[in-house]
Amino acid sequence: MKDHLDLSIFPPKSQYKRSCKNIFFSYLPNNTNFQQGYLGVQQTKIAGILHVRRPITNPLLTDKIEIIFTGKEFVKWSELEMCKNVNKKIIELSYVIWESSIKGVYQKITDLDLPFEIPLPDDLPDSLFFKHPVKAQISYSLKAKFSKPTKYFGLKCGVKKISILCPITRWNLPVRPTLQPIPMNARSSIPPSGGVEYVANLDQTIFGIGNSIIIPIELILKNMRVYVKKIKIFLKEYHQLMRKKFIHYNSEKVVKSEVYGDQLMLVSGTLNRYEVKAGLDLITKNKRKPIMPSVQSDHIVVWHKVKVKVILCNAPKIKFEKEIRIVNSLCGEDALMITEERRKSNWSNWSKMDKLSAKAVYNLSIS
Repeated sequence: MKDHLDLSIFPPKSQYKRSCKNIFFSYLPNNTNFQQGYLGVQQTKIAGILHVRRPITNPLLTDKIEIIFTGKEFVKWSELEMCKNVNKKIIELSYVIWESSIKGVYQKITDLDLPFEIPLPDDLPDSLFFKHPVKAQISYSLKAKFSKPTKYFGLKCGVKKISILCPITRWNLPVRPTLQPIPMNARSSIPPSGGVEYVANLDQTIFGIGNSIIIPIELILKNMRVYVKKIKIFLKEYHQLMRKKFIHYNSEKVVKSEVYGDQLMLVSGTLNRYEVKAGLDLITKNKRKPIMPSVQSDHIVVWHKVKVKVILCNAPKIKFEKEIRIVNSLCGEDALMITEERRKSNWSNWSKMDKLSAKAVYNLSIS
């Protein structure tokens, strides 16, 4: 019975789209989601267990049980623009996980546990959801489908279904910094001869959620009346929803930090050259507005820019910006484990090829 099972392996009730109290899903033991593996980095699958617990007096009558994994891209415009709504199926995979031992004969089921596995293609986008500028989401679900006899004689069968949300996350291996600095684009009304010289760089343009962005900034203040009041750094997230020529667009600051003028370090041996390494932690304190990974699908695009604003006294402000990519990045230990698995797999494949080559040469030599 369900009471004897570890309740921590059961998805919350809020995750069900269509539920039944005596037919339900669970994760595999020692897991907290259906996704197994790091999608985008290694072969990934959806795995879990479907449970049937029906009373003897009211068994489940079926001859076939299917598990269906479905992904959809959905955009809901305003009521005036409903004709432009998007509800596109990204993927649908169906597997029969149980069949009657006698074809066409319905069995009475009261107690059954059915493990299942569904391999995933590598190109699936992340699950996402937001409401501005309009409601949009990429969502995945698991559905259990039971063929049932109808109340009337005939060829058609009735169907019973339960379904549950199945979030999907894409991953990246950690990105190594580049050897050469990547300049950020700068904008200012100050001409180079106007008393201020400036540069800001990045050492990479792909960053993991939860990591930090370090931005070295260099300022040369040739005019003694000019000084730095504050440096503002922020990550801006852009959402673009499209259908043919119909586009909705929104942007918002998701994380930010500040550096004050007295925190700038004067370069040793100079009187007017300042350096600072501005930092931005890619963690949002507001759980309702987490940072989204960068996404590009047919109708939903999410991208990011790092922006820096240098506020000066007695001179116009200077602005830097650079488009970057935000990903879910593996921690060092997981990345090393996967890299080692790949190395062993490649070595095994090469070893098999060498043996086949040697066998082919041997066969040629004796023929």
